[in-house]
Amino acid sequence: MTPRAPIVLDSDPGIDDAVALQYLLGTGLWDLKAYTSVGGNLPAEQTYLNARALARAMRIDTDVPVHRGAGRPLTRLPYRVAADFHGPAGLGDEKLPDSTAAHPAESSAQTLLRLSREYEGELTVCATGPLTNVAIALLEDPGFARRVKKFVFMGGAARVPGNITPVAEFNMWADPDAAELVLSSGIPFTMVDLDASHRWLFRPADLAALEAAGPGTALAARLLRVYMEAYRGSGGDGTCPLHDPLAVGVCADESFVTLAEGAVIVESAAELTRGQTVFVPSAAGRIYYPESPALTARARLTGRVALGAGPRDFTKDFVTTLQLWPTVG
Repeated sequence: MTPRAPIVLDSDPGIDDAVALQYLLGTGLWDLKAYTSVGGNLPAEQTYLNARALARAMRIDTDVPVHRGAGRPLTRLPYRVAADFHGPAGLGDEKLPDSTAAHPAESSAQTLLRLSREYEGELTVCATGPLTNVAIALLEDPGFARRVKKFVFMGGAARVPGNITPVAEFNMWADPDAAELVLSSGIPFTMVDLDASHRWLFRPADLAALEAAGPGTALAARLLRVYMEAYRGSGGDGTCPLHDPLAVGVCADESFVTLAEGAVIVESAAELTRGQTVFVPSAAGRIYYPESPALTARARLTGRVALGAGPRDFTKDFVTTLQLWPTVG
């Protein structure tokens, strides 16, 4: 049997973060070394409590430590949170009990650094919230970038409109300075953005399948029902994108998306375009920003960007896989 690969899930739960965790566990592909929280959808203390409660509900809190992460962006005041979509406490209408596990003294960034040293060249980091924890780890030790085998994050909008402003996706907008620091570090990144996540939708028939699957998927079904209603209330058609679960899926199987090589430069100076992710494709075969040597050099720091859906049906895999890791409560 092939050993399961070590992974850290860095998250700001959040409804789609919650079901992303259940999906990760259901795949059976990963050895989850830590569940690290960060401020994002809700303030940092709430996302930490949500992460602990989810670890308990998914029966991993005795084996997988939950760590508290950064409470605010690197250089900015705290931002407006996304309670309109995720509920006042971030998990819809749920009031999940806290885990009884001890509270680790080690922060999320410290955990990322320690695990990158213990599993150098092996560790996958999947980030589904703002990139503040990852940026702090890089500020403390830039070698983190070369020790990580794979870094997959949900965020950005390469060629489509944003979801918090006309040009910015929420995670990038929440801490653009952190995002730019990370994406200019040389870390081997894969950006799973709105271009791809808006192509994989969770539909009423998928919700019905989860509701019919029994008590093990009841929590996920309730959470996703709230999420779908939030999107409907914002002018949607009753479906919802699978943002964070898709990032987890891409960690193991890139056929869920269509990828292109290129640089991603995050706008952090102008408030109007704060968090905009400017995609500079390598395939263009030309030098962009020739009048700016600094930007020309920055554009050489490339990774991979999801520009759309891939051939494998992610929504189908998501619905099936959730059923393989039943929750309690």
